[in-house]
Amino acid sequence: MSLEQPPPERRASDNDREQAASMVQEAHGDGRLDFEELDERLTQIYSAKTQLELRTATADLVPVAHGSSAAEMVIRAKHSAQKREGSWQVPERVVAVAEHSSVRLDFTDAVVRWREIQVDARIKHSSVVMIVPPGWSINIDEVDMVHGTASNKAGTPAPGGVRLRVTGEARHGSIVVRHARKRRWWWPWYRK
Repeated sequence: MSLEQPPPERRASDNDREQAASMVQEAHGDGRLDFEELDERLTQIYSAKTQLELRTATADLVPVAHGSSAAEMVIRAKHSAQKREGSWQVPERVVAVAEHSSVRLDFTDAVVRWREIQVDARIKHSSVVMIVPPGWSINIDEVDMVHGTASNKAGTPAPGGVRLRVTGEARHGSIVVRHARKRRWWWPWYRK
């Protein structure tokens, strides 16, 4: 009589580890984890080989407003870095509250179901970088700047493209909207 072995646990990818790390950093940013817990969990996550190990490191942390049907997502960062990238679900409104931090919103591969997206940035001594696909229409005129900068480096909008409206306040911070950068390959040439 042979006993059936359970299937092996699925291996964790770099993307899986980054998503888990983002969840832990968000929990630290909104005060659910202290610095020591953050360090312990990030060590666990980046040394994880399987998805079970990642689930163990994040089991007691429920993401804040990350559901696909959510109309709003709140990202909080304090002395940390937050990012959303890959195929994340974009809500109609994103609120970024950051102090001495950086927030990166990469819409390049994101799932966008809205004709208009609003990003409400409330930042102090921080930066928000938004990476958009070609053809998006950008409006950054509704941001109150207090010793800060806002720049739109995205290209010409296409008819019928998604409209990104950025609002809020930047105190001693920067808000940048741009396209993804092309990777440059180099090879060191040595002369004798």
